[in-house]
Amino acid sequence: MKQYFSFQWHITDECDQRCKHCYIFSEDACKKLNSMSWPQMQDTFYNCLDFCKVYDRLPYFYITGGDPILHPDFWKLLELMKEHSIPFTILGNPFHLNDQVCQRLKACGCEKYQLSLDGMEKTHDWFRKPGSFNITLEKIGCINRAGIRSVVMTTVSGTNIDEVPDIIDTVVAAGVNVFAFARYCPTSGERM
Repeated sequence: MKQYFSFQWHITDECDQRCKHCYIFSEDACKKLNSMSWPQMQDTFYNCLDFCKVYDRLPYFYITGGDPILHPDFWKLLELMKEHSIPFTILGNPFHLNDQVCQRLKACGCEKYQLSLDGMEKTHDWFRKPGSFNITLEKIGCINRAGIRSVVMTTVSGTNIDEVPDIIDTVVAAGVNVFAFARYCPTSGERM
């Protein structure tokens, strides 16, 4: 069987949050939000497929942003993935998920949906957006019910490192399929 070659594909800066540790907004608070155009997305998609043909690999996409679901051509892109039987994972936010959306994602070929949890409620909501801790935990159920593997990622920093064991217990209790973490990489003179 051929091996996969994975692409992490940032399609938009549009996002419902302004996370304190976000690489998009950390250096320039007044940044103009960028999104790929549909022709750019098509070109990128087919270039990735061509690359995989040359190197005899199967393509796999991690679609991200901001929140990729906010891109105006998000569903068009997923239909293109489906048309070519390309599996993918979404790295996104919980705010636009419900059972119908998750079922549609699954029908297009979504294998995993990754949410973020960067602390227990007070810490997470400080990092991201008030109320997002509880919404994130709630949406794990929507993802699972659709037959998509739910993933929770924690960006570990000095602010939340002591909460990691509690985060793990909380997401396990919520039914998450996969827990992962990444380290925080400070920008400029920033420290968390």
